[in-house]
Amino acid sequence: MKAYERLLLSLGSEKFTDEFRKILLELNISLKEFSDHSQIPYSTLYKVMNNKDFRVSTLQKIVKVIKEFEKDDELDDKIAIIAARSSLNKLTQKTIEFNGKTYAIKEYPSNTLEECLISAVSAERDGVKAIVCAPIVSACVEKLVRIPVAVVITESSDYLKAVKIAASKI
Repeated sequence: MKAYERLLLSLGSEKFTDEFRKILLELNISLKEFSDHSQIPYSTLYKVMNNKDFRVSTLQKIVKVIKEFEKDDELDDKIAIIAARSSLNKLTQKTIEFNGKTYAIKEYPSNTLEECLISAVSAERDGVKAIVCAPIVSACVEKLVRIPVAVVITESSDYLKAVKIAASKI
């Protein structure tokens, strides 16, 4: 059963918020990210999560966004991005088109080397076609998995911005 169907079936019961929480976890998305993507005010979603009354139009938007996320998950070709949550939060696209083919972007938040390696193995088991990660972990990831690994190369301007931030803290 699809996530939005489960959500609709739980309407009118106290299980609605529990089901909505479960779906957010399955989609690997925070309430704030869901708010940004759905254009439903965060305060409205907060009320929904606290069993307050909400409008039918809000429910329609929630279901629409969940359907969009599920459609992304139904794509056969997925590419994993392993990065810190702060970097993944900056991603605005859930799909990318290349050479006439659409790929779903699957996020794997990781903050340590160990988490990156676990995420790489999980991504391969989840059936992703390739992995994108930081250069510092790419060598280890390539040894663990049998799928292509691409490396994120940052611009020199990114390093200069970081140096300026560090200098401002001195």
